[in-house]
Amino acid sequence: MIRWASQRLPLLGARDDAAEPELVRRARRGDADAFGELVRLHQDRVYALAARMVGPDAAEDIAQQAFVKAWRGLGRFDGRAAFGTWLHRIAVNACMDELRRAGRFRPVPLESVEWTLADAEDVAETVTEGDELSERRAALAWALERLPSEDRLILLLRTAEERSYEEIGALLGLNIKTVGTRLFRARARLHGLIQHRLGGRSDDLR
Repeated sequence: MIRWASQRLPLLGARDDAAEPELVRRARRGDADAFGELVRLHQDRVYALAARMVGPDAAEDIAQQAFVKAWRGLGRFDGRAAFGTWLHRIAVNACMDELRRAGRFRPVPLESVEWTLADAEDVAETVTEGDELSERRAALAWALERLPSEDRLILLLRTAEERSYEEIGALLGLNIKTVGTRLFRARARLHGLIQHRLGGRSDDLR
């Protein structure tokens, strides 16, 4: 069982992984210690992605699944993509499988929604001066629960993980133009859901 270094939901930036290619080579030869070091390098990022997609209750199991699948599938890793990209693709697929099993709506805890507040800034104009930020955050959590899984994922990759369009395309198997189109669509859907919630017209969206 992996012992998670952190269960926080960080804004994920660059990481020093200069030693990663050698660790991957050793792990492919069956070196469990080298793979353990790869786990250490990536565990917080994989956990954070899973927590934002499926919620913290299921995130540890999803992350465990991703690392187990990666260990078993190292023989199929051809090195055309970075190891981290390959690993995150496995984690993304595990998250999507979990969301399909759980059904469309999955609770999003309030403390995990800051990653996409920037994508909802124009919604602020629909909130009166006396409204608290907590109301907007609650509306955002409600909207994220109802956002299609594919839309929530692409917003997460762009906003929380600060992935480039090229990186998102590599993870999801999309060209750059399609990434842009799906991001635009996801933001539009998110804004529409929040506006319905704040405007008290949410009954038909439940």
